[in-house]
Amino acid sequence: MANNDEQEVELVKNFIREYGPWIVAGLVIGLGSMFGWRSYQSAQQESAQAQTAAYEQALEQIQSPETAFSDELLNTLEGSSQAALTRLHLASAAVEEGDLEAAAEHLRKALAETSRAELQGVIGLRLARVELAREEFSAATSALALVTAPGYAALKAEVEGDIFVAQGQLTEAKAAYENAIALSQQGAHPFLQMKLDNLAAN
Repeated sequence: MANNDEQEVELVKNFIREYGPWIVAGLVIGLGSMFGWRSYQSAQQESAQAQTAAYEQALEQIQSPETAFSDELLNTLEGSSQAALTRLHLASAAVEEGDLEAAAEHLRKALAETSRAELQGVIGLRLARVELAREEFSAATSALALVTAPGYAALKAEVEGDIFVAQGQLTEAKAAYENAIALSQQGAHPFLQMKLDNLAAN
């Protein structure tokens, strides 16, 4: 019996000598991964909080005519949806001031800040309308091509019709407006129907 006990003890010692360093290393790696993941989560949370604060500050500055907008806020928000939304607000402010070129530039940069199809749809539609107002018809059409979310199909077709009207292509405009009405899930907007009726009267 004693021999068996001694043999078992010796086996345990041999196992520890052979595999002990690997067991310790595994524990160290496991603990390191756990603490590393917690540090990563903490950093992500801090980054999200900083971006939220920067976005709120950006909106306050945009809405306050007395306050000059700080580009540092855009640096903090760079590469986030908040950056794209901030650019949208800046574009709206530029349109109100009659600076369509600045509005278009903000919208182009907003597109580069997000990969979300829904947000790109909103930005693309606004950019198309701004380019249309600038009579940059090719740029307006290119902006519409970026609108891929199904929920914006009717609006996309309507703006497409507006671009055709501006270029005097009334047959194409009529087809685009009819397509917009067909795609509308809640019925044609009265203003859209009026656009189509005006074409029929010409």
